[in-house]
This record gives sequence, C-alpha cells and structure tokens, in this order.
Amino acid sequence: MPAQEVLHRHFARIGARLKLGLGVPASRLAEKVRIDVARDNAGEFYDIRCLDGVEPEVIDVRPSARHLLLMVRDGPMKNKYLLGHDERHWFAAAAPGGHVRDVATAVASLRPEEAAGDGVIRQGEWFFVPAPGLVVSRAVIHRFEPLSRGGRSKPHVCDEAARRDGVAVMVSRRAPAGITMEEYWRLLAEDPSAGRLSWRQMMRDAAVFARGRVRHPDHRTVWLDGWHRVFLNRERFAPHARQIAFLD
Repeated sequence: MPAQEVLHRHFARIGARLKLGLGVPASRLAEKVRIDVARDNAGEFYDIRCLDGVEPEVIDVRPSARHLLLMVRDGPMKNKYLLGHDERHWFAAAAPGGHVRDVATAVASLRPEEAAGDGVIRQGEWFFVPAPGLVVSRAVIHRFEPLSRGGRSKPHVCDEAARRDGVAVMVSRRAPAGITMEEYWRLLAEDPSAGRLSWRQMMRDAAVFARGRVRHPDHRTVWLDGWHRVFLNRERFAPHARQIAFLD
C-alpha cells in the first residue's frame, strides 16, 4: 500500500481529514515539514507539507482518544508530533524529549513536572496547580488577565490573576512575544511611528497565580477554587516546535 494512502488511513482512524503535500520546493518551505490545522467548507483538516525526500510516518494511533503520533526524520533526529482532538478542535503539538515512543509518552512529555499529583486542572496548553495557603494582596490582583504564550495564540482569560517576579515587557502586534522596556524605548527613539501601535505591558517568566473562571473560545471554561499556580506545557522545549503553524 502506498505510504500516502497509509497516512490517510491512520488519520481517518481518529476521525481527521488530511491534505498532504509532498515534494514542496525548498524556496516555498523553510522547514522540512510544516504542520497546520486549516479549515474549508467541510470543517477542519490537517494540512501537512514536506520538502522533497521527506515523508512523515505515523508510529502510534489511539482511535478511542482521537490521537496519533507522527514522526519526521531530520538527519539523525526523529522529531515527534502529537496530533489529535482536544474538546472542540484538532491540535498539533511538538513532543519534546528523546524518549517519546507512543501517544502516552508524547502526552507525558508535554506535562510540566510541577503539574503532578491530585487537583491539577488543564485547559489547552495551560496547567493550574493548587497553591493552598497562598496569600495575595488585593492591590496586586489583576482582573480579566490574559494568559498568552505569544505569537498568534488566542489568550486564555482569568477572572483574577497575580504575578510575582518576572521581567516587564511591552507587547503589540509588532512584537507579539514582547520586548524589554529597554528595547521598547530604543524602538520608539529609532522609529517614532511605533508609538502609534497598541502596546500592552506584561510580565515574562513571572510566577503566575490565578483563581476563578478561566475562559477560552476553543475550550470549556474551568473554575479554579482558590489560587492556583499557572504552568505552560513543555512544547517550547522541542526545537522542532517551529514547524507547527497552528496556534490556538
């Protein structure tokens, strides 16, 4: 059976549609593979495009969970990607670490070490770990605070949030991942027109705590009863995460 047909059958087993583009010229694709979740009149589908000579391979399928593990060889590297359905939409995530061999170990690789034990709540790529006994002054509580991993991701919005430590950064559509205050003032001095953008001050790498509702258009609203420490999943530690075009 042709390799492409095998791929389509694996994706069909988890209820997903696949559009596969092989042999894409290097001038049109910066990476060896590009994985996206796109939409047409029939709904969402996976759009996977590869350079000439690169063929993705499905190494594990879990139809009941609607997840599969995709592998793409990059020289000696065997890059793994967890693809599947999460609540309302299809997703793609680069699995970090060299010990990922199936869907279960891919899921585990994305979970932060701090997010172990009982009472942990997950919403998409964010984990909320109970922080009993934490005392937060009302003066430092932010209402309807967004949680964003940067780029084109849609933020998760918390009823209440508080931050400790971290680095102040300025965020706009020109700098979605944020720039330091020093970089911000330098940019305004070099390009005064940048001051007309809509900038928002946020904190990078802060210890973040949240309570109350956490909302996101692609996920069910979760309720945090009391303060919870917020952790992002570990996808950012996978060098091949840049090959994922889809952001929630």
